[in-house]
Amino acid sequence: MATSVSDSTTLWAFLAVLAGTVLGCANGDRPAPSPTAEVARGRIERIVVATGTIEPEKEVEVRPRISGIIEAVHVETGQIVAKDTPLAEIDRELLEAQAAEARSALKRSQVEERYAGLERQRSAALQRGGTVAAQEHERAESRHEVARAGVSRDAAALEFLEVQLRHTTVVAPMAGKILDVDVEAGDAVSAVTAVTGGTRLLTIAADDVLHLEGLVDENEIARVVVDQPARLRTEAFEGEVFAGRVRKIKPVGEREQNVTYFEVEVVVEDPAAARLRPKMSADADIIAEVVTDALIVPEAALLYEGDEVYVDVLTGSETDDAERRTVTIGIVDINKVQILSGLEVGERVLLK
Repeated sequence: MATSVSDSTTLWAFLAVLAGTVLGCANGDRPAPSPTAEVARGRIERIVVATGTIEPEKEVEVRPRISGIIEAVHVETGQIVAKDTPLAEIDRELLEAQAAEARSALKRSQVEERYAGLERQRSAALQRGGTVAAQEHERAESRHEVARAGVSRDAAALEFLEVQLRHTTVVAPMAGKILDVDVEAGDAVSAVTAVTGGTRLLTIAADDVLHLEGLVDENEIARVVVDQPARLRTEAFEGEVFAGRVRKIKPVGEREQNVTYFEVEVVVEDPAAARLRPKMSADADIIAEVVTDALIVPEAALLYEGDEVYVDVLTGSETDDAERRTVTIGIVDINKVQILSGLEVGERVLLK
């Protein structure tokens, strides 16, 4: 059968493409070899993570001991104060007037007590001389006792008002940093003895020592013990770690969304801890176990089939020359894994 010019052109074009494909394969356009890693010995850590917030060693909500109107606030948020530093003043005008009245009442009672005492002495002398009956002397003694009781009553009333006057100046119960100031001049406040518990004036924290209050999953808590070292990480200081130590483990767990967590307290022992701030979100990497001479491979070398763990071990110089081998793993630390059995130092494994 005759072939047209057009058909011949199409045939030659097809043969040219086919030839190019064959030549390309022959010239080595092959997929890149799979990455590999050598089995080596090194240090590996078992890490248990506690997630929570940075808290001060002690935090106190300062509330007034008396009710009244705030006259002045002497501190502001973020300020460092010493113990007994004046924090706020409550108006004292009414209390001063009441105290002045109480002083007058006390003086009157003292005068009455002295006069009753003189009467008792005269009555006693007259009774000894037989001029006054015993009953009259007893009445004189009774009046003196009543007058003495009046002095005690008025002295107690004055002391109470003087104590209240001292409490018009609210002072810092401890050295620390002011976290919040909740009132300003002119605000009415109620005493801590009120049914509501009193008005919160401000919050002060002793932040010379900080700790993390974090939660650990119940599946990991058995690995955590007091005094284990830890490394704290925060979002605020990304890439930095702060040294710490497990100080306390709460014995009773907390149930959240059908998962039980245990509260762990990790105290910060790093000299740079002053840069941290209360209520910062943080994680503590608790170092539960350390193996200094572990057999290690990258986590990317592991293959899983059900409960079995495998690796592909190179048996030759090419990555195609590999055998699948079952291994037993130990500690998993982020991107590396401890191999307990199935591999030897120096062998190479394929990575996923």
